[in-house]
Amino acid sequence: MLFAGVAATDAHAQAAEPWEAACIMRHLDPNGDGFLSIRSGPGSNYSEILRVRNGDSMPIDTRKCRGKWCYAESINKDGRRLQQTGWFHTGWCEMIP
Repeated sequence: MLFAGVAATDAHAQAAEPWEAACIMRHLDPNGDGFLSIRSGPGSNYSEILRVRNGDSMPIDTRKCRGKWCYAESINKDGRRLQQTGWFHTGWCEMIP
């Protein structure tokens, strides 16, 4: 398994604090819409600012999560690290501590 170009075992070693984690997108239906919206706030009523797909990942601070919504500190999309931030629903997220 890869995490933004780094082996998953290396991603585990990078978490220095217990609230630091990473989310990698999994189980998005490629035959459906195939993406997850990153939003300007913690809910589907907030505007969409970016779309992520299976394999994209985001480092997060779990203290900033609100229920099933977490704040992405940055986004790794298509192998590139974006300085974009936003909120996403964790239903399609595999958390890596």
